[in-house]
Amino acid sequence: MSVEVGTRIAGRYEVTARIAEGGWSSVYRARTPEGETIAVKILRQEYAADREFVERFVREARAAETLEHPHVVRVLESGRDGEIYFIAMEFVDGEDLKRYLRRTGPLDPVDAERIALAVCEALDYAHGLGIVHRDVKPQNILLARDGTVKVADFGIARAQAAVTITHTGTVLGTVHYLSPEQARGAPVDRASDLYALGVVLFEMLTGRLPFEGDSPIAIALKHLHEPPPSARAVNPRVPRRLEGIILKAMAKRPEDRYQTAREMAADLRGETARWEEVLADDEGITRMFAPQGARPRRGLARAAPLAAALLVAAIGGLWAGWQAVNAYLNVPEVEVPDVVGRSLLQAEQIARQRGVTLEVAERAYSATAPQDVVLAQDEPPGKRVKQGRRIGVVVSLGPQLVTVPDVVRQPVGAAQLALETARLRLGALQEGYDDVVKAGFVIRQDPPAGSRVQVDSPVTLVISRGPAQVEVPGLLGRTLSEARRLLEDRGLVIAHVRTVPVADAAPGLIVEQSPAAGALVRPGQTAITVAVSARPGEESAPPQAPVVTAEPQPVPSPSPPPVRLTPAVRPSPAGTPAAPATPAAVPSPGLARRTRVQVVVPEGPAVQEVKIVVIDEKGVRTVYQAPHGPGDRVEQFVSTQGYTIIQVYIDNRLVQEVRP
Repeated sequence: MSVEVGTRIAGRYEVTARIAEGGWSSVYRARTPEGETIAVKILRQEYAADREFVERFVREARAAETLEHPHVVRVLESGRDGEIYFIAMEFVDGEDLKRYLRRTGPLDPVDAERIALAVCEALDYAHGLGIVHRDVKPQNILLARDGTVKVADFGIARAQAAVTITHTGTVLGTVHYLSPEQARGAPVDRASDLYALGVVLFEMLTGRLPFEGDSPIAIALKHLHEPPPSARAVNPRVPRRLEGIILKAMAKRPEDRYQTAREMAADLRGETARWEEVLADDEGITRMFAPQGARPRRGLARAAPLAAALLVAAIGGLWAGWQAVNAYLNVPEVEVPDVVGRSLLQAEQIARQRGVTLEVAERAYSATAPQDVVLAQDEPPGKRVKQGRRIGVVVSLGPQLVTVPDVVRQPVGAAQLALETARLRLGALQEGYDDVVKAGFVIRQDPPAGSRVQVDSPVTLVISRGPAQVEVPGLLGRTLSEARRLLEDRGLVIAHVRTVPVADAAPGLIVEQSPAAGALVRPGQTAITVAVSARPGEESAPPQAPVVTAEPQPVPSPSPPPVRLTPAVRPSPAGTPAAPATPAAVPSPGLARRTRVQVVVPEGPAVQEVKIVVIDEKGVRTVYQAPHGPGDRVEQFVSTQGYTIIQVYIDNRLVQEVRP
């Protein structure tokens, strides 16, 4: 099932727009029946096919529903709608921290402290309930227009962590925010969330990430073995206290970090100064950032007088600050070029000529743009920015292609389910006679199985009407249920049933039929009439089993519907070419039909619900649903379009399926 504007999820959330595409999900804006705007996160198809991932996803999503905190995005509901796994959550009107940083650059230390403190409070609340986030990053920190900070995807990252490298082809998690223990594959706890928050705080204050590399593995190794760069060296406006908080949060060993989010929040508020132990001396820094198992070395700097060390640090800080301010003030401004619609190679060349650089922020599928074409940019064309500024762009992955499944010789319902599972949709339904494939099953499909087509492409199916002529089976002495099964195998249905009193026969058996057994008739065009035995005087009593009849009715039309001849391919013996069957008249797509459906309610409960469901080119719909008592007769004239299946249910039990 594809999700688009107007789709209803779980029967109550109407999709109004696509918000974003992520690595494992798509996010949509939706509206509830009460008119409330919410966000709905849909699990991507490749993950929905992984049973282990789905089980963990559902379990952790339900755990996230228990979280109620001002700085946590509230989960309203999670569940499954057909093949779709979804999470409905509150809609935050704003943008995520990553996009905000790309747009504004480094934050003022006061703003960075405020955001980090809000995240600490959310983590402290979740950790207290035993929930570790595992994927703290700017993309999961939402900034509302009123200034509120919200953390998203609590608990869901536990399910995401179940996906292996072989499944996704990438390192688990978001590698730029990966703690050393995550990089090693060791158990993850709340200290890992605080490490990631330290990386986020560094990025907020400097506008860059502490570790970069040519590959995810290279970045992960830096998290394992290299100390982070000084935030104050990158941005001299960073207070010494915040640099100490970053260094303590990013210690290589979990025991050297803040032990709780509450401890880190206390340092951010200035209530405590645990960060000072990191900057106290060189041995403290060496110990905090030595790889696990390495022993810190005592340097000569420890023996130097404290006053000299402070003097050197002060002079160095002043010099670095003057250099940074001077360099910033003297950088010329340039205009942001318009690169949307250009190939990535062309866009990078244009950006270099203008004095800016491009950064691929996201790659997304597009039904209209070829692969490697720029879809969007996060800075508007013509805006004046500092030379060397990074401009984030969204680059097309091209149309998303899927493989067409093989649905030949499957019933229509199973074929439609297979197509929707493959993220395709049912196209036109046509009909043809076939001497081998039974009525109601697929003869041919277009495109053929194995083709690569765009997501949501239609697949046309040709449905068998059975042989061009079939022999009427003998029905005498059989029950209505047995007779229906025999007739359905030949593409025939009972159009009329009457009751006759018979003294020497058990009630409910067929005693007359028309046409007679052995007659050659056309499926779908011949009305089968039967008479059923009843005890004398009980002709009007409710039948023991439901009686369902269907009779095609004429459809008024100014001109006869067009027909075309389509050869039905028959299987051929091995080693010989397939020969087309005798051409059979196939109604064109959209042929209107009208059928009279009659139901006689059987003996049983005093109240039984009768429901008539139609499946045709317009989709699936209920055309009649009402309670009835035994013996009641229900008559409905059903109008349909194209290939049609009419199903009759009594108390939600399918009792008859008719293909007129």
